[in-house]
Amino acid sequence: MPVFDSPYTIPDGVPRDVSIWHYLFDPTHPSYCHRPTHSTSTTSFIDGTTGESLTYDQVRSHCETVSTVLATDYGMGRGDVACLFGRNTLWYPIALWSTLRVGGVISGASPAYTVGEMTYALKTAGAKFIFTTPESLPVALEAASAAGVAKDHIFLLEGSGEGTSHLTVEGLIKKGEGRKIVGPWTIPKNSSNDKELGFLSFSSGTTGLPKGVMISHGNVIGQSRQMRFMNKTVEGESVVGCLPLFHITGLVQLLHVPVQDSFPVVMMPSFEMKSFLDIVTKYKVTNLMLVPPIMIRLARDPIVNRYDLSFVKRFQSGAAPLSEEIISIFRKRWPKAGLWQGYGMTETTSCVTSVPTWHQLPPTPADGSVGHLCPDTSIKIISEDGQELGHDQPGELWVRGPQVVMGYLNNEKANRETWVDGWMRTGDQAEISSQGGWVFIRDRIKDMIKVKGVAVAPAELEDLLLGHPLVEDCAVTGVPDDYAGELPRAFIRLTSSAASSSTPSDHERTLIKYVEEKKSRPKHLRGGVIFVDEIPKSASGKILKRVLRDKYADVPVKQRVEEGVAEKAKL
Repeated sequence: MPVFDSPYTIPDGVPRDVSIWHYLFDPTHPSYCHRPTHSTSTTSFIDGTTGESLTYDQVRSHCETVSTVLATDYGMGRGDVACLFGRNTLWYPIALWSTLRVGGVISGASPAYTVGEMTYALKTAGAKFIFTTPESLPVALEAASAAGVAKDHIFLLEGSGEGTSHLTVEGLIKKGEGRKIVGPWTIPKNSSNDKELGFLSFSSGTTGLPKGVMISHGNVIGQSRQMRFMNKTVEGESVVGCLPLFHITGLVQLLHVPVQDSFPVVMMPSFEMKSFLDIVTKYKVTNLMLVPPIMIRLARDPIVNRYDLSFVKRFQSGAAPLSEEIISIFRKRWPKAGLWQGYGMTETTSCVTSVPTWHQLPPTPADGSVGHLCPDTSIKIISEDGQELGHDQPGELWVRGPQVVMGYLNNEKANRETWVDGWMRTGDQAEISSQGGWVFIRDRIKDMIKVKGVAVAPAELEDLLLGHPLVEDCAVTGVPDDYAGELPRAFIRLTSSAASSSTPSDHERTLIKYVEEKKSRPKHLRGGVIFVDEIPKSASGKILKRVLRDKYADVPVKQRVEEGVAEKAKL
C-alpha cells in the first residue's frame, strides 16, 4: 500500500499557537518567524511603476493603525469577511494584514469580475467589508448593494478618494493617527491555527461555479515554512509581483513568504510585456515567479532581445506544465539562471511540490518535473479502480500535509468527494519517478480524452503543438463522436507571421499532418483544428477549456472514413 513521503521535514515543524499576524510581525511571540535580518527598516514592497515603497516597519505600523480604525469605528472583529477586489497595489497587503490582525477573514476577488460574479463572491463569502480600486468601484458598489454590504464599509485601496464618500487606506491611516492601538486578535487557548479561518479563496471554476476554499492561519504559516526550506533565499534577492495577489500564489508567495524571509517584492498593477521588462531591469529583480503564458511570451516575443536579463537567478513557473520546447529555449537563452516548475492548487495553499533551489536539475530524469514533495507532505497515486500504485505508474494524485486546506465553505457534497480518510483528491494525473523521487503532472483527469477507451492527455498534444513554428498558443479538448466516443480537437492561436500567410485550411492540414507523423492514431486531431484569437485562461494561467468547449460545441466534427470501414462497405 504505497504512500510516498517527502524526503524533507520542516525544521521545528509548524507552530500551532500563533496567528499570521504574530508569526510575521511580533518578535516577542515564542513562535515568531525569525526573519533572516535584524533590520526592520528593510524595504518590503516597491511600486514598480511609481517607485513608492514601504519598509517592514511601515507595513507593521500602518496595519496597527488601520486595524484600530476598522475595529473601533466600523466594528470589524473575529470572523468578519473583507473582500479585496482590485489589482495589485502597494496598499493591498496593508488592507489584508489589518483585517487579519483583528481576527477578520480575507476573501480575494478578481478585478475582472462582472457585477454578477462579484455579487456571487460576496454572498458566498458573507462579506461585510470591501477594499477596491477606483476603476473597480462601480462594480463593487452595484454588487455590494445586491449582497447587502453597507456603503460605508467600502474602502479604496488607492487613489485620492475625491468625488466619493469612500475612505482610502491612506485615509484610514490618517484617521487613526495618534490613537491608542487596539490589541491584536490571538489564537484562542482552546483552539489552534489550523482550525482558525484566515482566508476564503475561490477555486478557478474551470468546471463550474467557483467554490469557496477555506484556508486557515496554519495553512499559510505551514506553506511559508515549507517554502523557506525549499527556497533558501539569500540577501540581495528580490521577486517581481506581477501575478495577482487575490490568487493563492500571489497571496502566499508574493506576500507572506517575502515578509517571512525578508526580501522585497516589486509590485506591478497588471502585466504588460514592455513595462514588465522595464521594471525587472530597472530594479534588477532576481526571481521571476511567472505562469506559462508569460513564460511563452518571454521565450518568443522579439522585444525580449532588447533587454539584458543576465542578473536573473531563477525563473519559476506553475499553474500548468511548460512544454519541452519552452524549457529548451530558456536553458539556451539564460543558461546561468535556474528554471523550476512547481505544482499546487488553491486547495493546497499553493505548493505540493517544488524544486529545491539548491538543486541543479540534470537533463534527465528530472526535466519537465514539478519537483520534489514539499517538507512533511505525503502523496498517493490512485488508479481508476481505486488501487494504490507504485513508482512510474500514472494515476490520480492524492495529497496530505500541513498546507492542505480546511475544506469548501458550505459545500458538503464537494467535501465528501474531495476528502477521503484524511487525503485530498486533486483530480490531477501524476506519477512519481523511481529515479530521484521527481513528481510529474500529466494532466487534469477531467480533461483526459477517451478515444475508443484509450486515454489521451491534452497536455501531451499541447506540448507537441507548441513546438510547431505556426503555433503561438494552443489548447486541446475532447469533442464527442458517435464512433470513437471522443476525438481530440485543437484550438490554435497562430503566430503573427502565420496568421498573415496562407489560408486557415492550409494551416489546418499542416498541423494535422504534423501530429499524425509524431503521435499514435488515438492522438490524431480527428476532431479538427479551430483557429482562435486568444486562448482563454484564468488569472493563474490555467486554460479555461470549459469556455472553449461551450463556445464551439456546435461546430461539427468533419466527416472522416474510419480505418477498415470503407473496405467493409465494399464487401
